[in-house]
Amino acid sequence: MSRPRKKMNEIRRILKAKLSEPQTSIRQIARLTGSSRPTVTQYLNVLQANPLTLSELEDMNDKELGERLGFSKQEIQETKTNRALHQWLDKNINRLNEKYMTRVLLHEIYCNEVKEPLKYTQFCFILQRKIKEPLSSGMFEHKAGDKMYLDFTGGKFKWFLEDGTEQKDEIFLAVWGASSRFFALPVPNQKQENFTYATQEAFLYFGGAPHAVVPDCLKSAVIQNDGHEHTDNALFRKLLDHYGVVNIPARPNRPKDKAVVESTVNIVYRNLFAKLSNRKYENRQAMLKDWMQELLKANEKKFQKLPGNRISRFNEIDRPAMKALPLKKFDISNLLTQKVKTSQTVYVPIDKTYYSVPYSAKGKQVEVFIKPGLIEIWSEHECVATHRRKPQAGKVMHTEHFSNAQRWYAERNTQEILRELSNYGLNIKRFAQHLNDISSHEDLAFKVLSGLLSLACKHKDRIDMACRLAYAKELFTLKAVKNILKNEEDLIEKRTEELSFELPFHENIRGAAYYAREV
Repeated sequence: MSRPRKKMNEIRRILKAKLSEPQTSIRQIARLTGSSRPTVTQYLNVLQANPLTLSELEDMNDKELGERLGFSKQEIQETKTNRALHQWLDKNINRLNEKYMTRVLLHEIYCNEVKEPLKYTQFCFILQRKIKEPLSSGMFEHKAGDKMYLDFTGGKFKWFLEDGTEQKDEIFLAVWGASSRFFALPVPNQKQENFTYATQEAFLYFGGAPHAVVPDCLKSAVIQNDGHEHTDNALFRKLLDHYGVVNIPARPNRPKDKAVVESTVNIVYRNLFAKLSNRKYENRQAMLKDWMQELLKANEKKFQKLPGNRISRFNEIDRPAMKALPLKKFDISNLLTQKVKTSQTVYVPIDKTYYSVPYSAKGKQVEVFIKPGLIEIWSEHECVATHRRKPQAGKVMHTEHFSNAQRWYAERNTQEILRELSNYGLNIKRFAQHLNDISSHEDLAFKVLSGLLSLACKHKDRIDMACRLAYAKELFTLKAVKNILKNEEDLIEKRTEELSFELPFHENIRGAAYYAREV
């Protein structure tokens, strides 16, 4: 196996010793430079293959010297297949991060997609060089009081109650960009209520708010984020609006966007987890008391390469530039989380009132925001309903929240059915109106008229005559009309009238009964 190449300053010393005194032996050069004899021999052979003078050696920088000696020659040849592999890897190298993906599988995919693929050994050789290519990075100068970075530590904090019950908490972390002062708080989980609560606690702990927050792409902060545009979580958005803070979430899979909070995670592990994990406490308040003490100590530790500590830098840089807090806290208790019942309502205890929810949200988990004069109902991070608050109202229902069938039933009207029935003739119109007048309840009238309309749709040409006969017999029931149609009495009456020269029945003809009345 070939030895790794020495640093350029060591190579310079070997070459300079030889060029200054050409008669110097290899043993002497090895003693002067502190290198082994094989190493000296190796670089003297390189000098013999690429001769240069002492003045040229002193005038060249490391890059020029490396090129002169042939050290900067590429290890990978510039061939067509190698270039094609480089281009393919630029697009597909990140697939190695996928679950279950291996280099063997990646090579198989490469062979299927490229016309002239390289063998596995050469593929891995180039892939290894590609992975080792350094990515450009640099120091980022943060503005005073501008951004606060938010995230959760990956590990959970484990502690115990005195009865031995194990507790595992997520650790919320907030770090100022300019001063690196941080706030950490154990919370039961990463749900939106706890994330919003912890963010507000961070603002209160520091005594001010930043101009912008940079959270990770967790659902409690950001619903959608493609790296260019994002959609905020509804509750988190309301918190930021209350404090006048802008949300600038980190790009997905770009930890460098929040490097300051990523580096602080290890500080939390070493200074808080290591000291407090697996301890027993009487209750959560007792645990939080010790936690906050250790948090203060961690922020008071002096920097190794900078003057002061995180608290002193915070007081000097971030505190003068951060935003003042409003007089009133954001009331997270004004949020209710409920599952919509089959009645399509949510209950607001403070109002003692049920408020309707669109039928599309039935059975789903919704968030209810209670404002001074308004109720907002959110489902899947979208506002689906708003109501004016009506305390002690019992129920507040909006018909636009009903399904088509429910809306039709809620808005049913006998007059509308009467208008439809009138299209089938004058006799059915008169018969239907009489049924409506004699009904003891609107719902009963609606049911009977709906049945009559159903018959009219089935017997369009016969229904008017059947109603005329039923009216003449004073049989004001739906059953009577059905029997007339079943026995075809309407058809018999129609044929009889066609054979008779008498005028057909008409409501405007007075008839013999009119003239029989006493004057």
